[in-house]
Amino acid sequence: MENTTIKRILIAGSGQVGSEIGFYFAARGLDVVMYDVSQGSLESSHERHGQFATALAAEGWWGTVSPAETLSRLTYETDLAKAAVDVDLVSESVTEAIDVKRKTYEGLSIHCPAKTIFTSNTSTMLPSQIAAFTDRPERFLACHVARPIWARPMFEIMPHPGTDAGLVDEIVAFSRRMGLVPILIAKEHAAYISNSLIASFVTTGLDLVARGVASFEDVDRVWMIGTAMEMGPIGMVDMMGIGTVYNALSHMAEHGGRTELLPIVTYLKENFVDQGKLGVASGQGFYRYPDPAFRHAEFLK
Repeated sequence: MENTTIKRILIAGSGQVGSEIGFYFAARGLDVVMYDVSQGSLESSHERHGQFATALAAEGWWGTVSPAETLSRLTYETDLAKAAVDVDLVSESVTEAIDVKRKTYEGLSIHCPAKTIFTSNTSTMLPSQIAAFTDRPERFLACHVARPIWARPMFEIMPHPGTDAGLVDEIVAFSRRMGLVPILIAKEHAAYISNSLIASFVTTGLDLVARGVASFEDVDRVWMIGTAMEMGPIGMVDMMGIGTVYNALSHMAEHGGRTELLPIVTYLKENFVDQGKLGVASGQGFYRYPDPAFRHAEFLK
């Protein structure tokens, strides 16, 4: 049976990832409230949404409602009590820091109705770690997206041992209704399937650059020529967000015993994060945007 109970979504965290997720669900006909403690972040999210609508309308619209209706379904709120009213599902994309996650879910537990499903787009943490911060662990699971979600439409669904089995079925049905391919992760694994596959070549590419073995351009050229892919590992870091990659690698190094990643973490912090060069979202990372060099035909010559 098609799931129709999820109609209103709260996106916790209005950065690049949260903004993309919120826009996608609004374009699929849901009402979406973007929540963030920062008014400035919400204003940036609102601006991004306008840019998404313009660019995607020009490329070929894929939503089930028009670009104009999509934008009308998006609202923005710094007051969690107001944002949480009548919400059916929360999709959380706040900073990958355990204290930030804890504070976010403690607030959501207070203000969201009992019916609300909690989901996290965390890239590094196990759902069982986060579930403990909620008042409804049985209604919590991780739901991870690829970016941008409209170009890579899949939903990696990862329950924890305490997640209600019926909820998993509900989220699988919701995923299909939203035009997303559901990928069920049968056992908790912090990097999902996608990040596990991506991490190996991204971290190897970053390691080569951080150690001065090769330029970031040549690392990408080798991958793009060798695999015929449109983007190399360093371009992918820019797309995912250097801040996101930095936080993920920091967590893996500090809490996952991956101390070999520390030189990469230091390199990213000193050369990019501290300078506000965060990739596509900030207009500059390894490459400059919106017209990165690797998009030009001469890049591979």
